Amino acid sequence: MKLIKLLALTIALFLFSHCGYAQFGNLTNKIKNKVENKLKSKSEKTETTAGKDAQTDNPAASTTTKEDNNLMAKTVSNESNTVIKKYVLYDDLKHIPGATFYFSDKPFGSSHEDAKTTFKSNDFIYARLELNNQTMEEAFKLYPDDYKYYYLMYDFAVVSGSEGKYAQTFHSAMMLQPDDIKKTAFNFDLLPEPAKATTGIGMKSSYNFNGFEFSHVVGGPMYEIIDQSNFPANGDYTVQLQFYFMPKDDWGKALSNSKDFLGVDGAFQFNFSATDVAVIKKNAKAVDETVKTTAFTLHAMPDWWPKTSVRLSDPALSPSALESMIKNALSAQNKVLVKYAVGSNSGWDIQKNDLGIPTYQLLAENIYTVYKKEGKCYLGDVSIAKEYLGGGKYGKPYVRNVNVATSGYGTIIDCSAIK
Repeated sequence: MKLIKLLALTIALFLFSHCGYAQFGNLTNKIKNKVENKLKSKSEKTETTAGKDAQTDNPAASTTTKEDNNLMAKTVSNESNTVIKKYVLYDDLKHIPGATFYFSDKPFGSSHEDAKTTFKSNDFIYARLELNNQTMEEAFKLYPDDYKYYYLMYDFAVVSGSEGKYAQTFHSAMMLQPDDIKKTAFNFDLLPEPAKATTGIGMKSSYNFNGFEFSHVVGGPMYEIIDQSNFPANGDYTVQLQFYFMPKDDWGKALSNSKDFLGVDGAFQFNFSATDVAVIKKNAKAVDETVKTTAFTLHAMPDWWPKTSVRLSDPALSPSALESMIKNALSAQNKVLVKYAVGSNSGWDIQKNDLGIPTYQLLAENIYTVYKKEGKCYLGDVSIAKEYLGGGKYGKPYVRNVNVATSGYGTIIDCSAIK
């Protein structure tokens, strides 16, 4: 009966996504098989992460071999938070040596200070992955998807006593910013406070579908497992977290055998009370809205921003005149110009009506802008035009359109990153 229910849920999720919201492409059947195997594995021998609890004075009585211990990622130096391998999605992947998860009830900074291992369901939960002198890109052998997004795959398991289950989620890929992959540690949300949510989750792209497109990205990955099927009663549970990635072979083809995946496991204690469910559901919706802004925030000037602003040849568009023009246009929309840049001096394009009569000239390339509104910084651009006066003459240049990106990657930029 459990298998039928789980397969029904899987089919429903794929139908809901109009067949395009597919997360694994060629791995879909493999994951389905893994889920089926989890449900059939009740009689399998439990394997746990290395720790004193797995050691006994009688070697023959130990349930974990030395080889198994070397393959398992440790949790936060707390021997009670072990990972029961048979409940994670992939129990045979290659664990990254020295990779460690830390957890806290507030966002991490530059270290794992104030990490903890026990939480309640009315707590906010954040995490940090530290690698052993490797960058994220090196440790997981990361590469971007077809839409140039970097990501990690993740999954959860929920364990109560000696019994547990793989906790299926609709989303399964965590967005990484370009600067994240160059770091040796990664801070991310699990069950965040709405105002502090920053981690975007989506679907790994496949079948020409952008799973990290603005409208599809949500936040708070652990919010998706808070339901009655995973937490049927109040009490203590262990939540297991797994990160993994599918590297490519020497021919540039993604490896599909889970034994070749690179990953790390971790766990923490979670005391659940159903009285918190209403607030959790409310927070989940608020987090999704927050992340649509924060997950797409740039933390460095984009590559397309001109290294040097070009001076326009039109004498009416001197740097000072252009700056004044843009400031006035932005001010009319309660925006403050921070800086602007001209990418090229490519002249004017004549715009004509349906009768072929000129209507105005448009500067061939828009002027890039950084502006500020309500204390936040944004990227945008403006178009410059001259109205046609007749007789082959045009009027003075003016800002025709103030273009502000309202969705998608790069609309907001950290003010401290502006150079």
